[in-house]
Amino acid sequence: MRLKSFIIFLTLFIMATAFTCNNSKDISVCGIKDPVKNLEWLKTRIDNAEKIEVYKMVYNEKEYISVNPCPGCPDSMTEIFDCDENRFCTIGGITGRNTCPDDFLEKSEKILILIKE
Repeated sequence: MRLKSFIIFLTLFIMATAFTCNNSKDISVCGIKDPVKNLEWLKTRIDNAEKIEVYKMVYNEKEYISVNPCPGCPDSMTEIFDCDENRFCTIGGITGRNTCPDDFLEKSEKILILIKE
């Protein structure tokens, strides 16, 4: 009985958290609190996407926003933007091209802002 209850609980928990995770209200990026609502360019990208992953990244003490418009897609390209919406670099894509500094992923702090599936 305990195992069955645990499995049901685990299934419900996964279903509840798998669709959307948005803790952006507690996160500040580039001096903007709740960037999902308060950065217009980011809000537009999120609103227009069926699924998307957004992370705050800190590299060399500078903040960036990582946007993956199709998480789980084999040819999806993650774009890294600075605070002024300028594309800093890209990772992945159909060619697997990485234009980020060699140590970017290794030395970046990555904080989840939003997952929309």
